[in-house]
Amino acid sequence: MAKIGVVVAVIGIAFALPARAHAVDHVLLDISPTRIAPPVSVKASKQERARLRLLASWRLDGRIVGRDFYRPGDAEIFGVSLTRSFSNGHELHAFRAAPRQTVTFDGERGRLEARFGKTLAINMEIVATAAPHAVEPALPCRGAFTAVAVRLRGTFVLRTGTRFFRTIRRAALTGVVNFNSGGVVDCTPQTSTECATSSTLSVSKGADAALLMSPDANGWASLSIADRSAASAGYTWYHVMYALGSNPLSGQLPTIAAHLTGLLPIQGSGTFTAQQTSTEVNGACRSTSTTGTFDGTFRVRFAGWGLRTVRLIAADHASYSEERHG
Repeated sequence: MAKIGVVVAVIGIAFALPARAHAVDHVLLDISPTRIAPPVSVKASKQERARLRLLASWRLDGRIVGRDFYRPGDAEIFGVSLTRSFSNGHELHAFRAAPRQTVTFDGERGRLEARFGKTLAINMEIVATAAPHAVEPALPCRGAFTAVAVRLRGTFVLRTGTRFFRTIRRAALTGVVNFNSGGVVDCTPQTSTECATSSTLSVSKGADAALLMSPDANGWASLSIADRSAASAGYTWYHVMYALGSNPLSGQLPTIAAHLTGLLPIQGSGTFTAQQTSTEVNGACRSTSTTGTFDGTFRVRFAGWGLRTVRLIAADHASYSEERHG
């Protein structure tokens, strides 16, 4: 009888305890932007105060797309970014990886645990700080999704290896977790029915560098460079500069000239020469893609990572695309 009493007591305690939620699926964790710069100390040297003033415009944020989000067996899409905006552009330094799993969440609590060599180490508890609410599907998916504000507490250490950013440490972060609130989620890509008017010249140097330029939205350009020196450790740094507010293209096919000069954060010039054109008509949309060659040189100076020069030659992939109504 004594043993029966103990069992009954244990069962009673178990029913009295609050139930823990089961793990949810299709988890997407967005880490909210947070300032990188610490307060400027009056005891700091003149050089250090200047560095901190420049650092004040920078923010740290992150996004982790949970494993199996798109297809069973997928790894996570893991990203932490350093970003800043200025009058005629944006600058981005993106730490990207594809680990098996770093984030877990049950709708109320979870953890973010990641380690990539000596560069990034995270061990943080995730706790919901508000009531969950229904939201539009996360990313290009279809299904019922819920979002909840969260706080992350623990250890976050990002060693950039640069004299400008140095090591970024945080004991607390905030963010939002999106997850499937029940039912089937479909993330199969769908064909767009929209027809946007656009023109874009793109040049890629394999997977190491990419240049995009367009006259749209008052003109813009972006130069992306991949630093794959740490690929063996399971991650890559991507350095991206955006130049805004100036049309970089002139001329018309078969020859288009590209110029980025003046005070723009990207400098350089080049020439695209058309070779072959194909056209696709989808309803009211007419899309034209022209492949060809590009010859030119572009330079950009990244905060922390210094001056980078990209030489683009005929062997690199180049194309000019247009989308128009009718």
